[in-house]
Amino acid sequence: MGEHHIICFQIFCLTISLFGLSYCQSMPEEPQGPSGAILKFDLLSNSQPGINYPSDNHVGAFVARDWPPGVVNGELQAYVPEAAQQDPNTGEITITANKDGNDYITSARLESHQIWTTAQSPETKTRGYLEVRAQLPAKTNGDNLRGSWPAIWMLGTGNGHEWPRHGEIDILEMSNGKPDVIMSLHSTNHFAGGPQHPPDSPFRLDTDLTEVPGIFGFEWNVREDVGQIDLTWWTTDFHAPSQEWKSQHTTKALKIGANMDYWDFFNSFNGEGFSLLINLAEGGIFPGVYHPDEVLVDGKPQYIVIKSVKVYGF
Repeated sequence: MGEHHIICFQIFCLTISLFGLSYCQSMPEEPQGPSGAILKFDLLSNSQPGINYPSDNHVGAFVARDWPPGVVNGELQAYVPEAAQQDPNTGEITITANKDGNDYITSARLESHQIWTTAQSPETKTRGYLEVRAQLPAKTNGDNLRGSWPAIWMLGTGNGHEWPRHGEIDILEMSNGKPDVIMSLHSTNHFAGGPQHPPDSPFRLDTDLTEVPGIFGFEWNVREDVGQIDLTWWTTDFHAPSQEWKSQHTTKALKIGANMDYWDFFNSFNGEGFSLLINLAEGGIFPGVYHPDEVLVDGKPQYIVIKSVKVYGF
């Protein structure tokens, strides 16, 4: 089962206005995952050694898709590159979901395929840790965020080609504004409505991720000598009732011969590797919303603000 504890570090403060009151909260230090992690890649950098940047049209180690509505999952938005903007001073990337008066919805989908994967370095190929710090359209009592579907996830060899045979790892999915961290694994025999989940999924957070970033980590450990892959999800969030930072993690161990599609994940980790995707969908099969009037219901844009994306080796 996952482990739970309360942590608090004094690193820097976020000043937030809530009902006319301001208060200051500190963010936990980096990284929040397993001990012994050593920084190898900063995926928000545009000049990181060892990353295969394209000649143009990238934001950090990501390229933004250009897709019309409905390409996948019955989603309502069009993905357009201009919906993802990077601050040149901080490196932060903001994804904006919005709609015009004709209910035409735009958002962004970022992919690191052919730029960065878990196999980018021998120091991250078989064991590594990825940590994303981001604000998301999800909060306790977030009914105004109905239809939102933010996701931080990974695809194995081929970036979804022959899906789900090469594996998909959902580090985080959230739906309809609820701050529930849903963690899943899709593969040949476990996919769509029947994926594998780690123990304790979902983590049910009591927080406002529109104001205070959450910290979402994923660790992989390919233990070929014993025929096992340990996949661990790490989450740290600001717990509103206690006014403290709360950390929890949970591990799914994939084993040979246990109907867990071990080889799907093994072959991707030891081949091309898993690339990273971050996107903000509106509507579709997961939120169960299929009409533009049912998303962005308060008329305001929704955001993913990506504060940090870093990869660690051991």
